[in-house]
Amino acid sequence: MLQYVIRRILIVIPLLLALSVLLFLYVHAVPGDPIAGMLGPNGSPELIAQIRADRGLDRPLLEQYADWLAGLFRGDLGVSLLTGQKITPVVIARIPATVQLTLMSLFFTILIGLPAGFVAGRHRGTWIDKVLSPAALLGLSMPVFWIGTLLILVLAVNLHWLPTGGYIPFTQNPARSLQLTFMPAFALGIHLSPFLARMVRATTIELQQEQFVIQASMKGLLPRTITYRYLLRNAIVPVLVILGLQLGTLLGGQVIIEQLFNWPGIGRLLVEGAIQRDYLVVQSLILVIAAVYVIVNLGVEVLHAWLDPRVRL
Repeated sequence: MLQYVIRRILIVIPLLLALSVLLFLYVHAVPGDPIAGMLGPNGSPELIAQIRADRGLDRPLLEQYADWLAGLFRGDLGVSLLTGQKITPVVIARIPATVQLTLMSLFFTILIGLPAGFVAGRHRGTWIDKVLSPAALLGLSMPVFWIGTLLILVLAVNLHWLPTGGYIPFTQNPARSLQLTFMPAFALGIHLSPFLARMVRATTIELQQEQFVIQASMKGLLPRTITYRYLLRNAIVPVLVILGLQLGTLLGGQVIIEQLFNWPGIGRLLVEGAIQRDYLVVQSLILVIAAVYVIVNLGVEVLHAWLDPRVRL
């Protein structure tokens, strides 16, 4: 098991380094000068050149990358080209909102997708399966911004049950914070749960054809015992892998929802940095999101290998 973990870590390290190089070159290849955009039409060439020199943008790209990479190893994401503020404290301040939305979205994803997929797979070919499977396909085809807009129109504008958007820290007012989190998290949950339901359905159908399940049925065990002891327990293991992938999707795919619901998370900060052409903010945030995605999936792979020894082979 230890050798398996070491092998996976040795793969992750060069992957992140290669990603940092590609990300740095890609962001700097985007047309437009952030300093000229910040100063507007009144910025003289001399002033633009002076600020570029102060921010270090006149140095060779290799030198800029080396400084940025050295800062990453120290936990320093750099300084914003436009505001001059350190990026690390700004990102840390946005983490609680992002984590809160991510966890509640995962809760709704599991709450909707797991039972729907398991019931559809357990009753394959029946009217239950014929209702739930097309519903999952319909959910996969709905864009998340459309789901969010529909929730705002129905729950906030027409019924006045929930506010249209905003954020309050959970520690400040738990009830109000959860109320504000409900709609964006529910929109993401609806968007991601069909994929989970499809995977759980396929896993459940496959498990029902396994020899140990057939033997349990031939021994005369109750259907309820077979469902909970043999099917549901073994269906949870592949679900962990799917949830790990969806966790990475949530961390990187909340940009639209955060904009729609005025949610001050990392995704919204990324959009703001992209609009302002703030190179360091964009490349640092994308790398942080990618690193979290890779680390989470590494943890899921290790957990999967621990639960199922066949994976290590």
